[in-house]
Formats: sequence, C-alpha cells, structure tokens
Amino acid sequence: MDPVQQKRLSVVQTGSSGLRMSWTRSPGHVDWYDVTLKDTSSGSSRSTRIMGSAAPQTGFTSLVPGTLYTISVVATAGNKSAPPVHTTAATAPSSVSGLQVASSSPHSLTVSWQVGPGRTERIRVLLTDQSGVLISNVTLENTVTSAVLESLQPGTLYTVTVVTEAVGLQSSTYKQAVTVPAMVSDLKLDNNGSSDTLQASWLPPEGGVDVYLVTLSAKGSTPQQLRLMPNVTQVLFQGLTPGRRYQLSVSTTAGEKTTETRTSRRTVPDRAAALSMSGDRRALRVTWSHPRGDWDTYSVLLMNGSVVVMNDTISKLNTQYTFSVLDLGLVPGRLYGADVTVHSGDLRSTAHCQGRLAPRSVQQLLVRHSDESTLSVLWNRPPGEWDGYTVVLRLVDSASVLSQRMLPWEARECTFNILASGRRYTVTVVTNSGNLNSSASVNGWTTPAQVTQLQVSNGGSIDSLHTQWERASGDLDSYRVLLVHDSSVIKNESVAANTTSLSFHSLRPGALYRVVLTTVRAGRASRQTVAEGRTVPAAVGEVTVSNNGRMDFLSVSWRPAPGDIDGYLVTLRDKEKTVQSLAVSKSSPECVFNSLVSGRLYNISITSRSGNYENHTFIQERTQPSKVQNPTATHAARDDYLKVYWRHAAGDFDVYQVFIKHNNTFLQNKTVLKTQNECVFTGLVPGRLYTVLVSTWSGKYETSASTHGQTFPAVVRSLSLASRGTEDLRVTWLAAPGDVDHYEVQLLFNDMKVFPPMTLGSSEGECVLSSLTPGRLYKILVSTFSGPNQKAQFIEGRTVPSKVKNIDVSNSGDSGSLKVSWTPGQGDVDEYSVFLFRENRQLDVRAVLKHVNQVSFGSLQPGQLYSVTVQSVSGELVNNSTASARTVPSAVTALQVENLHSTSSLQVSWQEALGVSDGYDLQVLDDRGSLVTNSSQPSGSTKHIFNGLTPGKKYRILVQTTSGGVHSQGVSAVARTYPAAVTDLSIQSNTTSSLSFHWSPPEGEFESYEIVLYNSDDTLQDRRRAPSSSQQCSFQGLRPGAPYKVVLLTRSGEQTNDSSIWARTVPAAVLSLKAQSGNQSDALWVNWDRAGGDLSGYLLSLYNPNGSQQAEEQLGSEVTEFVFRDLVPGRLYRAAVLTLSGELANRASTQGRTAPRPPTSFLYGGVTNTSLEITWSGPVGSDYDDFDLQWTPRDQLSVINPYHSRTSGSRILKGMYPGRRYNFTLRAVSGATDAGATPTYSLPIHTSIRTKPERVHNLHCRPQSSTSISCSWGPPQADYDSYSIECLHQDTPVYSRSTGRHSTSYLITNLVPHKHYTVCVKAISDTTTSEAARDNVITMIDRPPRPSTRVDDKSAVVTKSSISFSFNCSWFSDGNGAVRFFTVVMTESEDVENEQPEQDHPLPSYLDYKSNSSIKSYQTSFFPSRCTDSSPHSFDISVGTGMDSLGGNCDHKDPESRDQFCDGPLKPKTAYRISVRAFTQLFDEEKNSFIVSSPLYTDTYLSLPLVTEAEPLSGVIEGISAGLFLIAVVVGVGVLLLCRQKSRKVVQERASVRMSLRRERPTSGVQAGVRGNRRISSPVKIPNFESHYNKLQADSNYLLSEEYEDLKDVGRNQPLDTALLPENRGKNRYNNILPYDSTRVKLSYVDDDPSSDYINASYIPGNNFRREYIATQGPLPGTKDDFWKMVWEQNVHNIVMVTQCVEKGRVKCDHYWPFDQDPLYYGDLIVQMLSESVLPEWTIREFKICSEEQLSFTRLVRQFHYTVWPDHGVPETTQSLIQFVRTVRDYVNRTPGSGPTVVHCSAGVGRTGTFIVLDRVLQQMDTKDSLDIYGSVFDLRLHRSHMVQTECQYAYLHQCVRDVLRARKLRSEQENLLYPIYENVNFTGQRETLCTRR
Repeated sequence: MDPVQQKRLSVVQTGSSGLRMSWTRSPGHVDWYDVTLKDTSSGSSRSTRIMGSAAPQTGFTSLVPGTLYTISVVATAGNKSAPPVHTTAATAPSSVSGLQVASSSPHSLTVSWQVGPGRTERIRVLLTDQSGVLISNVTLENTVTSAVLESLQPGTLYTVTVVTEAVGLQSSTYKQAVTVPAMVSDLKLDNNGSSDTLQASWLPPEGGVDVYLVTLSAKGSTPQQLRLMPNVTQVLFQGLTPGRRYQLSVSTTAGEKTTETRTSRRTVPDRAAALSMSGDRRALRVTWSHPRGDWDTYSVLLMNGSVVVMNDTISKLNTQYTFSVLDLGLVPGRLYGADVTVHSGDLRSTAHCQGRLAPRSVQQLLVRHSDESTLSVLWNRPPGEWDGYTVVLRLVDSASVLSQRMLPWEARECTFNILASGRRYTVTVVTNSGNLNSSASVNGWTTPAQVTQLQVSNGGSIDSLHTQWERASGDLDSYRVLLVHDSSVIKNESVAANTTSLSFHSLRPGALYRVVLTTVRAGRASRQTVAEGRTVPAAVGEVTVSNNGRMDFLSVSWRPAPGDIDGYLVTLRDKEKTVQSLAVSKSSPECVFNSLVSGRLYNISITSRSGNYENHTFIQERTQPSKVQNPTATHAARDDYLKVYWRHAAGDFDVYQVFIKHNNTFLQNKTVLKTQNECVFTGLVPGRLYTVLVSTWSGKYETSASTHGQTFPAVVRSLSLASRGTEDLRVTWLAAPGDVDHYEVQLLFNDMKVFPPMTLGSSEGECVLSSLTPGRLYKILVSTFSGPNQKAQFIEGRTVPSKVKNIDVSNSGDSGSLKVSWTPGQGDVDEYSVFLFRENRQLDVRAVLKHVNQVSFGSLQPGQLYSVTVQSVSGELVNNSTASARTVPSAVTALQVENLHSTSSLQVSWQEALGVSDGYDLQVLDDRGSLVTNSSQPSGSTKHIFNGLTPGKKYRILVQTTSGGVHSQGVSAVARTYPAAVTDLSIQSNTTSSLSFHWSPPEGEFESYEIVLYNSDDTLQDRRRAPSSSQQCSFQGLRPGAPYKVVLLTRSGEQTNDSSIWARTVPAAVLSLKAQSGNQSDALWVNWDRAGGDLSGYLLSLYNPNGSQQAEEQLGSEVTEFVFRDLVPGRLYRAAVLTLSGELANRASTQGRTAPRPPTSFLYGGVTNTSLEITWSGPVGSDYDDFDLQWTPRDQLSVINPYHSRTSGSRILKGMYPGRRYNFTLRAVSGATDAGATPTYSLPIHTSIRTKPERVHNLHCRPQSSTSISCSWGPPQADYDSYSIECLHQDTPVYSRSTGRHSTSYLITNLVPHKHYTVCVKAISDTTTSEAARDNVITMIDRPPRPSTRVDDKSAVVTKSSISFSFNCSWFSDGNGAVRFFTVVMTESEDVENEQPEQDHPLPSYLDYKSNSSIKSYQTSFFPSRCTDSSPHSFDISVGTGMDSLGGNCDHKDPESRDQFCDGPLKPKTAYRISVRAFTQLFDEEKNSFIVSSPLYTDTYLSLPLVTEAEPLSGVIEGISAGLFLIAVVVGVGVLLLCRQKSRKVVQERASVRMSLRRERPTSGVQAGVRGNRRISSPVKIPNFESHYNKLQADSNYLLSEEYEDLKDVGRNQPLDTALLPENRGKNRYNNILPYDSTRVKLSYVDDDPSSDYINASYIPGNNFRREYIATQGPLPGTKDDFWKMVWEQNVHNIVMVTQCVEKGRVKCDHYWPFDQDPLYYGDLIVQMLSESVLPEWTIREFKICSEEQLSFTRLVRQFHYTVWPDHGVPETTQSLIQFVRTVRDYVNRTPGSGPTVVHCSAGVGRTGTFIVLDRVLQQMDTKDSLDIYGSVFDLRLHRSHMVQTECQYAYLHQCVRDVLRARKLRSEQENLLYPIYENVNFTGQRETLCTRR
C-alpha cells in the first residue's frame, strides 16, 4: 500500500543560520521520511532521512543568512513514496560586525562596519538622539562599509543603528557615541599688574558640556588643575611665581571626548633687591640681589643727573655691573644715579640707587731719596678734583702712625727725617675730596749702617778663620761676608742679623785671607769693612810606614801637606831614645831607616814647617819578628787530640800564637806566653791530618813556622742488622766521626772466617752478606781505617729459616674435614707449627716435630673457606707458608618451577642449603638435555625467573649450591611456558566500507587462529577461523567512518593467547566546498555541504601559495561554514576541509583571494624643476603584483619605471612644469599578472608635491662698504612666491632674509670688514626652493677698532736702557679685518693723560730719534702678528735690547738710511710712554710691497710713564778688584816674559793670572791679542766674518788647521795632582781627561775623608761670570751621588747633556736620573722627575731635588738632553744645535740667581766644549760688533784640557756662525721679522775631510 502524504509542514528559524522543520505523521506505516532543502538562489540542495519510528522533525544548520529556501518532505514505505509536501522559508540576514562609531569633529560622526556572511540586499543607518527621536535614516548598497553623519550638535550623545535587510527579513546592530565638544571662545589670562596672581576667563562653547578641566602650568612649577561646572566661566590663580610664563589650558569635556583651548601669560617680574652702587678709581659698580621668581634679562641705566650716560642689557645671571671710568669718561667724585630693570618677556620692574666716584690717588708715587736717617717721596698730581693731601708715615705691616702731615693741593713732595737706619717704611699719600678719599702708598728703605771693630783670627786651625764684629746700629736682615784670597773671592756668605761672628772652613793652610763685611737690609748694602788673617799650615797626611817584611828595616812615606810649607823633619825613636833624625825636602816625601832590632816598636814623628808655624804627625811601627824552630805535633793514640811543641824564636816578640787548620781553614788557635813552648788541642776530628802553624807576634806583625799531625780514627756508629733473609744479612752503620780512608767487613761463624774480608769506601754505610745458610747465627766485624791506624766494631745476626714447600690442603669430598701435607725447606730448622684460620680467626694450632710433614683437622662447617699456615721455626725467627681450602657445600631442598602464564618466562623457587655457600648455579635444559640458559644467584636467594624462553616449550631446571669454586649435588624439576600471541596485528587497508588486517605468525608452537570483529558497542559483527599458515583477513559492507574492534586468538592445546586492535573506516568527504572574500582584505568565508556516514568533526586548513599552512581550525560535525581572519591582503589561499572520524580524515579543497592593502610611505625624491621620482613602500604584510598611479592636473607626463618591475616602489615622472603643485593617487593591485584572474584593488592613498622652481638668472654681487654687499638678479621661468637671500662666511651662514617675488635686488648689511663671503639666492615656491645661484665677494677692509687695553706700567720691567713688557692678540679686535702686523711706538713723555701717539705713518725710526733731539717719538720695525682665533699669540717685548723682531741691533744700521728700523738702547733716567700699533693693512700683498696709499692701523692708549734707571755707581769692591786685577796682569806678564827668555818654551798660563774679583769678566774679543809671544785671541768683526772664514777654508782648510794646531798645548802644563791620586783614579772615566787643580770643582768633605771632595769637573768662564759653566764627564755608576752633590752645592738649576748613555754599543754615560716619577736617593739627596718633554732632537726633563736633612727646601733643576750628536763628531746640520743652544740660553736667562750651568758629554771636553763656545759666541753676536772663536777656545782650554776636542768640531763652530749670519742677512732682505731662518747647509763633505785627518 502506498504511504499517505503527511500534513501540516511547518518551518521555524533556529539561530542565525539554521531552519527547523516539523510535520504530522502520515497515517499508516512509514519506513522513513526524506527531507530536502533547496537554495532558491544557487539551486544547491541538502537532504536528510528521518526514520519512520523517529519524531517527525529535523533541522538544517550552517545555512546561508539572508537566503530563501524551498523545503520538501516525502514519506517512503518499502519501495513506495508519497507525494512531496512543499513549503518555503528564509534565513534572516546576518548583522554587520565590527561596528565602530567615531567623532573626528564637533558636528559629525563616522560609522564603519564589516558586512556579515551570507546575502544582504541593502543596509540602512539610523541615527537617534537621547530621546529616541529619529534624526537620520540613510539607505546604502550592500557593498558599502562606512558612512558619515553630519550637521550634528557638539558634545551630544547619539545612538547609531545599522540594519541589514534581505528576503523581507532584517537584522540590526547599534552603538552609542558622543560628538566632540566645541572649544571655549575668547579665552583670556590677565595679570592685572600683579606679580603673583593671574585671572582666567572665557565664553562657553555651543553644544553640550559636562565639565571644564582648567590647568595652569609652568616649567619648574607644580601644575594647578581645577574641575569646574559648565556655568563657571572665570577663575583666579594665586600664589604664583613672579615673572614666570604660565600656560592655561581649558578643556571642554562631554562623555569621553575633550577639546582643549590654550593661552599663556606672565606674572609681573619682581624688582631687584639690595640695590647699591659703589666706586673706585677705575669703575662704578652696581650690585643687587636676584629678585624672586623668573626673569629673562636685566637692563642697567647710568645717569648723570637727567642725562643718560650708559644703557645696557645684561644676562639674568649677573648680580653686578661695572661702569668703566675710562670708557665712559666718568668724573671722579661726581654723584651718579643707576636704574636696574628686571625684564621677563615684555614685562619689567625697575629699582633705583645712587653712588659717587672717589677721587683719584696721586700718580707715580716714588721714593726720591733715602739715606741712613731720611726718606723723601715724590708724586704727580691725580686727574680730577681734590681738596688736599694727607701724607702718613708708618712702619711696613704696622697700623700705628709715626708721622702725619697735611699738605695743600699743589704739593708734590714730602720728606721725613730722624728715621732708623735699615728700616722699611710705608708712605701713604691720601687724596681728599669731601668725605671721600683715595690713597697711594710706596715703601722705602733707609740705608743700613756700617759695622765696626772687625777682627779675624785662626784659633790654631789649619783650614778655618774666625771673624768677629760688633752689631751695626738700626735694622738689618743679614750680613754679607766676602773671604778674599789672592784677589779672588773664595767665600760669599750671608749670615743672620743676630750673628756677630762667623767661621770660614775648608781654607788653604798657611794662606793669607782678607774679610770684607757688609750690612744688608732688604737687598741694600752698607759701606764695607775689611780685615786680614792667616791659617796655620797643615800637617802631612796619609803617612805610610812599612817594614817590607824585613826584620831590620823601616821605610816612611807620606802625602804632602796641602797649602804652603818649607820642608819636613822625620825623627825615629825607641821609646824616649832618639835613634835617627832626618831632614827631608818638600819635593821628596819619603825616607828609610836600617840596622834595626827585629820585632821592636819604634816611634816616628813627621813635622811640617811653614815659616813660624809647625804641625806634627806621629805614628808607630815595628820591624818584622823572627820565627820558632822545629815545631812538632803528636796524637797520643787519641782520636780528638794533638800536642804541639817547638824551640823559642830569637829577638823581641810579644806572644806565640798556635793555629791548627785543615784545607786552609783555621779551626782553633791558642795564644802561648813567650816563656812557654808547647800547647795541646782537643775536640779535633778523628783520623784527620791537620796543619799546625806556630806564629811569633810582635805588635801587628807575625812570622810563622808550620808542621803536620793526624788524630786517631774512630769506630763506626750505630752498627745494626738492617735486614735479613734466608740466605743474606744486611748490616748498616753511620759513618765514623772524623776522616776515614776505608772500611773492612769480616763474617764469622763459631769465630771462624766464612769469607775473606770485604773493603768498602769511606762513603759506604752498609754491606750485604749473601749465599748464607738459612736459619744460622753469624758474627759481623766492621773496622775503620785512617792512615796507618784502624779501629773495629762487631754485631751478631741470624738468617731467616726457609719456608716449607708443596703445601697441600684437601677436603676429599667431605663437607666436615680437611687434610694438610708439605715438603721441608733447606737449611736449619728446630720444629714446625701448623695453624688453622677462618676469616683471620685462629681455630686450632698443632706443634709438629721437624721430621713430620702432615696433619688433619675435623668437625668443620660445610662450604666454609679455611686457611692453613705451616710455620718453620729456627731460634727466635720463623718463616710461614700458607694455603686455603673449602669443605663441600650442602644441596638445596623444596625445588619448584612455575610459568606464571608467561610466554617466555619460568619462575624457580627453593629452600636455602645448610652451612656456608656463596650462591646457587641454575641451569635450564631442553627435552634433549641441552643447556638452554643458566644463572648464578647469590647466597640468601630462594627465587629466580628465567626469561627469553620459547613460548609453549617444555624445560628441565637443575640447581646446585656453590661455595668458593666447590659445587654440591644437583636438584632438578620440569615445567612448560605459555603460548605466544601475534605481535604485529595491523590494518592493511581501509576504505569507506571495508577493512583489511595483516599479522605475522607468533613464536613457539600453536594450532590455529580465530578472528572476531566487534562493533563499537561490543556487539559481534563477524567471526572467522583460519589455519596457522594464514596472515591476513578482510571484512566488507561496513559503515563509513565507523569504529570496529578485531580480536585475533592464537590456540595451542588447552591454552590460548590473543591480540586485538581497533580500526575505523574512512569517513566521506564534504560536498560543494567554496571560499569567498566577502569584499574584505584580511578574511575568507568557507562553506560546504555535510558528508554522509559517521563523523566526529571537521579540520579546516588554510594554505599559503607556497604550500605552508596559514591557519587550522577544528570544527564540530554540525558546522558547514567558517570565516578565516587576519590573513595577508591580496594573497591567493587554498582552503582544505578534512572530514574527521577518529584519526581518519577525507579531504576536499578550493581556492580564494583576499584584497590587497594600500601602499605606504608615499615619498618624493630627486625633485627638480621638471621631474621628480615618486617612491613608496609596498603594502606591509600584503601580496601584490602591480600599482595603479593617477595624478591631477592631467598634464601629459612621461612615466618611467627605473627598475622595470611592476612591484618596484619607484616611478620617475618627467615633463612637469617648474614650481607647480601636483596631486597623486596610488593603489596596489593583486592578481593583475595571473591569466584569466580578476585583479583586486586596494584602497587609494593620496599625496601632493610641488616641483622645484627654476633658479634665478644673472646673479651679481659687489661690496657696497666694509660691512655691506649689494646684489641683483633676473627672475626665473616658473611658478614661485618669493626669494631667499643667504650670506655665508667659511660655509657658515651669517645673514639670511626673504623678499617678495617682485624684488630683483637686495642690500646685505652688518657684515665684517675684509672677509670673504658667498651670497646664495634661491627662488621659493610654497616650501620648495630652487637651486642656489651663488656669487663670491669680499667686503672692504678698515682700520682695527680702538682697543681698551694698554701696556701695564705695573708689570713692565725697567732697566737703565730697556723696558720689557708683554701683550697679546686679544687686545685688538679683528672685527674690521685680521690684524697682520705690529710695531711698538716709544714716546718721551711724563704726561698721564689718555692719549694715542701721533697718527702718522711711518713714524721716525730709532736712528732719527737718536740723531735729532727734537724728535720725541719713534717706532720699531714691523713684525707679523701670527694671530689666530684658536690660539691668541702672546708677545714678550724688550725695547732697547736689540731684539730681532723689533729690527735688531742698531750698530750695523746705516745712519743715512732712514727707512731701516731698529731697536737701540733707551736713555737712562728718562720717562717713556709705550703704545702698540696694529695694522690690518700695511703693504700690497699682491705686489709684496710696503708701498700702499693708505695703510690701516690703530694704536693703544699710551701707557703711564715708565722711568728708566740711572747709570749704576761703581762700588768699593769693584775698584779694589780692578786694581788687583791690573797689578796681577802686569806681574804675570813680566814673569811670563822672563820665563820665555830663559827656557824659550810656551808660557805657563797660571790660574792666578786669570783670577779676578769682578763677576763681570771681559770677553776675549777685547783682551790683548797676544800674551808674551803667544796669541791668546783672534777677534773678527761680524761683517768681515764670512770672508775671514773663507780664508781659513782655503787650500783644504790649511789656515783653519794651523789655527787649531796652535791651540794644542794650551794649558797642558798645569798640575793635576788631585786627579792623579790613587783613591781618585777610579772616579775618572778616561785616564787622559783630568781636571786641573786650580779650576777643579771641590765637593764638601765627608767624614774627614780628604779624597771625598774630588769630582772630575772644572769651572769654565763665560761672557757674564767667571764661573758661568761647569764642564764635567758623564757620571760613572760610582760617581752619580757626587754628581748630584755637586749640583746641589753649586746651586745648579740647569744641566746640559750632549751625549747618549750608550753609543755604538759602548757605555758613554751612566743613567744618573730616575727612570720614572718615583723619587730616588742619590747619597743624602732625593731626586724626583716631575716631567719629561720628548722632542725630535732633544728632551727636556724637570727634577725636584732636596736634601734628606732639609725636606722642606727644594730646588727645580732642568736637564736639556741633546740626542743627535755623535761622539768625536758634529750634528748633521747647524740649525738643530743653534736652536738647542738658544733654547738653553733662554731658560738660563729666565732663572736669575742660579749657579753655574753644568754641561757634560762623555769625557766632558769635545761636545761639551763645542756647546759652551757656541753659546758664548752667539751671545757675542747679539751684544757686540765682533766675535772670537779662537779666543773662546783658548780661554776654555786654560780651565780644562782638550776642550773642543777635534778639528772637525772647531770647523763646525765656524760653520754655525756663518749660517747664523747668512740667516740674519736673508731675514733682513725678506722682511720676515719674527722667526729666524737658518741655512741648512750640508756640512757632511767638509766634516769628513777634517775628521779623517785625526
């Protein structure tokens, strides 16, 4: 029967994408209902089947929203179906997602959303206000995703609803938002004149406002914030900081939106506090304290009444301001007013004060005259006005007034009388003006008084004089005492004022001295007082008396007494009796005495005689004593004893002394009275041979006789038996004390010799006796031999008995007994002892006779290990032999075997065996008895499992007990294993309806298989049987995706074993899979139809184009759609849906593409006037393959892709109009290159750009003045707005302005004169500028601005003929051009007015000034400035010294040549005023000429007058010295002439001829040219030197060589006695370079050592002083302390070193200074290196030196180390050494008061002499018109031999002079007036020629 159609089909929507159907059941039987759902739009359908017994309803999910569906239901019974029932239903459209509402302005809302999945026909946007009133209803297309709602009220809350409509249904989503509130208007912030309050006010905005947020803030202050109601429109802020700028912010708030309005205002600044004004002679100074709060600047106003004098703005940091009297012309004493205004922004506050200038002090206050009781001062009147003067006299540093005088205004001097002599007074001249005054003070000294009653005495001393005097009246600082000997000043001492006596030490014995005493006060000296005295002659020293080893002889010698003596008297006495007396001349200091008594003590006296004075030296000495006769030594058979005896010696002697020695080492000595002749020595070394000496002593002399004796040897010590064996004995001993020759060892048995004696060396300490009988007692004898004597020691010893052999212990199969047997060993034995042990514990012992060799032990434990020891006994010695054995262990009981249902294991168990056991051995045997496996188990185990057996197999198990290696009887049992199951049951294949399985056969034995298939609910699906050979099975007709369980049983007899596995059929794949973008750039919508069968869910995957997985989602079985988000825009994806059922899946896939993102970073580059390059960055995180570029206006542009790639982010556009603005639109394209694909476009991005305008044409600039430039140009062809004008100096902008587009010219002002500028003009179009048009121009030059600084009269140094001062470049501004040259202007004037020199150029020269008395002003030569901005140059000027930079000395200038400037000496006692003239333009630089039409210059104000000193008066000491010098010269010349007539030899140059008391020594150039017949000088006029030098060089330097040879023997015959003394020879580096006695430097004595005053150093005279240099050798390691001692004692400040420490591998000088800055001791002196400046050719080091006794008194010493001078040679060029010498001279001149300059090389003559001569000659060239190289070398050689050691060095000196003179001439010609130029003449050829001759 056909089924009946069902009734009432109804459909309802479930969820957002589901429909549910229900109907009434059909009458009758229905097997099932087929329900079909069809999409009316796409035609796709879905169906399901509902069983007839189930509820009549079903549903469909994951439908497309917004779609109309047709539903049909068909009832089926059997093969019959009822007519379908139809109806329609629709799913509602999905609402939009991501709804966003934003307010970007007060009157609009921006709404955006994303379209939901499914179909949408249209979208409506509804806007309602807070009351729900509909304000706007906008209908949009279904593709629109945003809308803008405008004309809204600010700050108002709105509701936005977005409605989607489709198939008559709709869905909606809403969101609320507030529009941005409007800003307040008319916002004001006023201070109302207050410094601490601000008033804020505003008008309310339109629209809604919830609250105002008002904030007042300022930098450095805490913000103030207020929340105000909407009806409040003003607020007052209090407690603010004065002068501070505050920012006011008023924010209107509505909802969460705010709008801010800002303004700012300052509070009024506070006034300056504590304002005051004070003045001095130079300035008025206004001071104040900072006001409260903030401020920007101060302005300071100075007023003279109502007239403004000065108005200046200064920094906020200042609290004072100074008004310069000089700059402003302020009048001293006048009342001025000052206003200080505080500025903060445009606000200000002013404070006022008044002040007055004090009157000026008097000018040039100085001491006019002073003597011992009067002081007179003189001054010039001050500028300005004053009433009168008050002159006050005080003591310096005292406030009490000694005298005060009131003087009228016209007074100019004042004198004070009746003052104390030698006292310092302060005279203060006070200028009075009203109640103000100014003062000037000067200090003056009265002359110190002369001393009286000067006395000199020697006090009996040979080297000292004592001086006494009465104290001088008045004040004094010290006395200066001169000690004069032979017209030379020997001592120059300064002593304290309270001293009235002084002693002079280290004087010459017997010499006559004069003492000159002067009182000194503050450097001023009194008249001199003179007295005389003489020292006592000295005694002889170093007396040596020697007997020369003879018994009847004495010789006497001594060092001659220093000083003056007549002769010596030597007397020899025996006690009080005079034996001999000899008179000896002073030239032969020695004598001899003979025929004396041996050993006798004699007294010798040596008397020095000098006139009426004598000095005695006493000494004692003995003759040599005689020796003893027949000395003998015996030992008396004792090992530590010797007896010595002898016959008496002849003559005088004191005692005998007996020594005993061994190997030349004295061990003992005894002193024996001269009446005895024997002695005994004990405690000696046994067996040793000694040497005995018997000495006869007389005083310190001795005579010896010797013999030999040997002690008896000793026995060995600690003789012992060290070890013994069965056949050997080892004896040891300690060596016998004393000396041993050898040992002898003898072995005895029963007192019979066993072996011959053994001889051993004395170093042996043991002996081994072998091949002995075991167990036997022996006697060992050890004898000591020393010489012919011996001594013995013995000991007894027994050998060890031998062990038994072949010991055997056996159990004989018994578990309770052991039997022991053995074989006897060799040798003697007394008996045996047999011991039984168990675990080291003794159980039993048996004594056995020596002929028995076995024994048994019973009642033992089964399985136990026993130890048996058989001991051989001989005397007290034993020897053991040990063996071990076990008893047999017991067997186990209760053995059982079980399989425990295991296929490969058997478990064995048992009970433990009795007794001791180690463990159990278990064996598994098969049916044939073969061993299958075994195992060993430890004792205590009762169970074991055997694994790895064959399944189902029968086995026999055997168990044995083990103890040691002994086994018990075995126990066995039988068992079988469990059969095995298959091990690799697996699924061979599966489909949607079938399953196939596979396996491998199991191990072991089995009969068949049984395969059972179960459903997931454990119900039986199918069962099958298979033979044992089967390995696979298949099941068909199964449900897709359903799980099944397969069980496989293995059967073997009555036992089975099974394996199982779960399997599943493959699920069905989904249908109608699609992937769509839904117009979104980052999402894909995927949907499909459900698959049939069982499934657990879906695995949805999304893949990138390269196959990598992008996303994966696990979905339920009811889901049929999904949206992937956050995808890469523009990318083509592949979507795959896997139907999941268990672990199985089935796949379906499709493709879809997202839209690309827009590009970013739309930039421009290479913008020119007609082209540009557009660059952008491709969209980040997006796929794209092309770009779409559009522009407006639509000019015909040429687009070039420079990289020929569609995806490149660059395009070049050409053909553009200059200066025009273009708008560009750019979109990214994806899919443009895929064939047949539809490309997608991104949203567009927009930008605009303007091309560069053309640059201007024909730019021309020219200087308008010294500070301005005028420029003009032509306009460009382009769109442009204006021009930019920029002026640059050295690439730095100094001027920048803009001008209108119609301007074509411009004037640039405020520039610097005479500067090079670059002018750039650019055309501007909006913000774009054209290329710059450039032109270069130089501003005009101008004279420098007038400086405010002048030469300081306080710091200037004035002498009688020169004035020295300093100035630097910073005095002159370079604002009108760089200062290029300077000159110094000197003016005779006593005026003090501020004025400048005459404005003439050039001014008269020095020669004009000197020759014309009417000329009062002159200028020096011009010298370049060398000024730079980075390092202002400083100039040290000394006018009147012939300074090179000022034109040099005037002596060589031609008086007729008026155009030559020079620097001559100033007039004594003349007032000069100085000005420095600076030039910005002096000569035509292009023509290199001084001829210019108008030089540009300015001058400093003239300095205050500087008065040169008067001519010095000659002192008494100078007159005396000159007279003595002339007398000495006359006498010396007469003596020399007389000697020459007698001997016709070269005259002796005695030191006394050269001595002079004058410190200023005349140079050799002005001395007489010859001395006797000997030439001593050769002065040459400087202009004639080069021709003179050419003559010397003629004929291969013939005259030069002859001149040098003439100097060869100069000074050579002077005495060198001190240097040749033996104790001093080691202090000389070379034995031929020694100092003369007359000129050597003497050190102070140390510990009365007469040789401690020696150092190889000589005084050398210079141009200025008699001892200006010290020439010395390079210090030796042993003379470094002496070197530094000399530096300290001679007050040395400068050391010149002209050698390297090591040259050509040879040590030339020891490194005598510290290596680093750590202080080092040199004797008692501490030397520390402070700095080290290393230059290319020399190094300058500074040392601090102090004495250990006076650490607080230090001295700075400089070392100048010249490093490029070879020994015996000369430097490569002259320039280097000349510069070095000048550098040293500059330092020496700057260290006044220093002692001599120490100069050394290696020997101290060659390079040292060259340096000194060059220094002297260079000084001569600077101060005189002639120079004398020959005379300088002659003078040096009179003081030290070999000075200027080689002819090469002598020629080099001439070369240096010639090069300096040439450089001067060249410099004069080139007008290079600052730096000296030296001609680097290559001197190599001449030097080689000269040096090879020596």
